Amino acid sequence: MIIDPDRQVYGILYDLKGNTATSVQFFVTDSTKHFFRGSLYFFAEPNSDSLAPVTEFFREDIIHIIETLKWKDK
Repeated sequence: MIIDPDRQVYGILYDLKGNTATSVQFFVTDSTKHFFRGSLYFFAEPNSDSLAPVTEFFREDIIHIIETLKWKDK
């Protein structure tokens, strides 16, 4: 769960286990105007053991994006 009332960022980061087409997905919202969704896919047959190091690398980047996200109003 992602709950950051100071930045108005709320959402969920999903970690899917096993040989899935996507192992990391997320969405965040401010619950009124903004919504941002992302997922990690590999152009390869899923093999969670082989992809684990790369998945973890990208997962850390996704967490960084979420933790530094700021909504911009016009």
